[in-house]
Amino acid sequence: MNNKKLLIFAFLLIAVGTNAQVVQMYDVDEGAKNKGGRTEIPVPKVQYDDNSVEIICDSLVYNVEITITDESGSILHHSNETLSPSSTILLVPDTSTNSKYYIEVESTEQRFYGFFQ
Repeated sequence: MNNKKLLIFAFLLIAVGTNAQVVQMYDVDEGAKNKGGRTEIPVPKVQYDDNSVEIICDSLVYNVEITITDESGSILHHSNETLSPSSTILLVPDTSTNSKYYIEVESTEQRFYGFFQ
């Protein structure tokens, strides 16, 4: 019986994972990379599904401000997080509507943004 439950759980986990969409992230100040004086952080990898956003960063970055807004400018999520190679999962209200959403990931060194629908 336990094997059957484990198999069902694994199937559900795989099914949920396949719905995630990747968000293309952009560096707000791309030109500053050639200007020295700041520490570069890797571009975070962001995925979303209907009610969660997952953020993964290749290195450990402390005190990162994350803001998610809808197309009218209403804030759906705002928090300070530590990003790491293991994922940071943010729960957001259901985004299964056809609205567009904006995510901003900002540290003291850099600011990234992306859009998803």
